[in-house]
Amino acid sequence: MVIFFVVTGLLVVLALLFVIPVLWKENKLEADSFDEQNILIARERLKELKQDFDNGVITQPVYDQAKQELEDNLALDLSIGEVKSESMVSASSGKALALVLLLVIPGSAALIYSQLGEFNAVTGSVKTTDSNMPQPPNMSMEEAITGLRARLENEPDNAEGWFMLGRTYAAIQKYDEAVFAYQKTLDLVGDNAGVLLRYADVVIMSEGERISDKSSKAILKAIELEPDNLQALWMAGMVFNAQGDYKKALSYWYKLEPMLNNDIDSQIQLREQISNAEQNISADSIASIKKNLTVTTAATLKAEITVDVSLEDALKDKVAETDTLFIFAKAMQGPPMPLAAVKHSVSVLPVTVTLNDAMAMMPAMKLSNFDQVKISAVISKSGQPGMNPGDLYGEQMAVKVIADQKVSLVINKVKN
Repeated sequence: MVIFFVVTGLLVVLALLFVIPVLWKENKLEADSFDEQNILIARERLKELKQDFDNGVITQPVYDQAKQELEDNLALDLSIGEVKSESMVSASSGKALALVLLLVIPGSAALIYSQLGEFNAVTGSVKTTDSNMPQPPNMSMEEAITGLRARLENEPDNAEGWFMLGRTYAAIQKYDEAVFAYQKTLDLVGDNAGVLLRYADVVIMSEGERISDKSSKAILKAIELEPDNLQALWMAGMVFNAQGDYKKALSYWYKLEPMLNNDIDSQIQLREQISNAEQNISADSIASIKKNLTVTTAATLKAEITVDVSLEDALKDKVAETDTLFIFAKAMQGPPMPLAAVKHSVSVLPVTVTLNDAMAMMPAMKLSNFDQVKISAVISKSGQPGMNPGDLYGEQMAVKVIADQKVSLVINKVKN
């Protein structure tokens, strides 16, 4: 009997060793659960984007921009989830509960067993239950939607939540529901180019892939807000092409074309659209559109850096055919977002590329807004922007941003 109580006491202590450390530190279960939703949604949306790209629905720059936006949104969602105070149990309350359990559980167990236990059964087999450590739920998409909708019922003014719900519905091709969710987002945040373009996209899909007045208004508002947005330029051209206004469609597509600098696949797709539209107007009209665009383009490209990129011979054996080459310019100080960037297969090396204002991701973040920039070339093993251990790179600091600037860059380092 003494042995029984000793073993029982040890088991209680062992159980408490599992529970107490968990309660002693901050608990972020709800945030983890919400992060699980975000990751699941992002994977589904990325799959849909890849399918659209493979089917020729969107071009390479539109795909790259949407993918980057998806990654940025996911990073933002996860960072927000980490700091939400309502999703955490405070450290002090967890410690207090741990102390209560430490005192109450052993005493309660002894008291209950003395009243209800069968002492004659101590010679039988001993059964113990596993400590159930909290785990993030393995949610399906439907469960993620249900959880998100429940949250929005309590937080109807949560613009981020409505935006996430719209992305989720779009990922599973429930376009009517996605339209509603994006409309709620717009009601809360006002006109936003990124949301307007997503809204227009699902409106088009919900209406049998037909461009209507509803989707057209959203696209044209987006291009008004961000005149150099690649996706907005592409979709604005589609709007006017569908309406038979080929001159207006070409004005957007001609502007988009130089922004696809060094992106051969996307240029081919765009040239096909341009060629089809050009067949519907005269040669004089085409020349007039291009002449009017030349003034704008020249102003846009006044800040231009030509970069000759090569790979040091000693590092050639470290490069695989599947590696991806990124060449980009960043501000010497300030946000880490590239001011201009080009993506290539590593097989093109050595290569000469041109970086200019047309490649800016945001109007305020372009080459001409900075006196000096850092030019980098990275051979990425993962195929993703940014440098990871094992990636090869070269960089040149303090490059002056002037017209016809030329830089020679050698990839000669390995990221540790």
